[in-house]
Amino acid sequence: PWEVELARWFDHHFPPIETRRTYARLSRRQSATPDIPRPQVGRDPRWLDGRTFAVVLDTSGSMDRHTLAKALGSIASYAQAKDVPAVRVVCCDAAPYDMGYMPAQDIAYRVEVKGRGGTVLQPAINLLESTPDFPKDGPLLIITDGACDRLDIRRNHAFLLAPGRRLPFTPRGPVFYMT
Repeated sequence: PWEVELARWFDHHFPPIETRRTYARLSRRQSATPDIPRPQVGRDPRWLDGRTFAVVLDTSGSMDRHTLAKALGSIASYAQAKDVPAVRVVCCDAAPYDMGYMPAQDIAYRVEVKGRGGTVLQPAINLLESTPDFPKDGPLLIITDGACDRLDIRRNHAFLLAPGRRLPFTPRGPVFYMT
């Protein structure tokens, strides 16, 4: 059920890109009947601008690698399915480690877990809210085990929690509980 709720969150923030039919450049599939014009079905590349989100990854010692791998794998697959070209990844234990923008298909394989110390996630939130190269309306997805202090988040956000864990405060955004 958490995967379905996460998919709905992605649907809300990243609606499907509309395809358009154009006769400006004909389809090359119909070489057998060249006298019948067939449109090319394509996507407007301008739709991909600003189509990104950020992942704040709790890399404290209390997060196990299996939970991190499951969360990153599901996020990578949903980001690819929703045509999100790049995802901003920030690892955070006691200090934020900005890994920059990563292609959606590489998230599950290329993320190096840095830190493994204490849990202080607010510096990563502050980094993403103040950086000029991240869209102002880009949502945040915070993956944590709930062993963190109260967070002050002014952007649209959601939490993805480790199995059997709870947040120590009342969140304003949706919370997805992994099983």
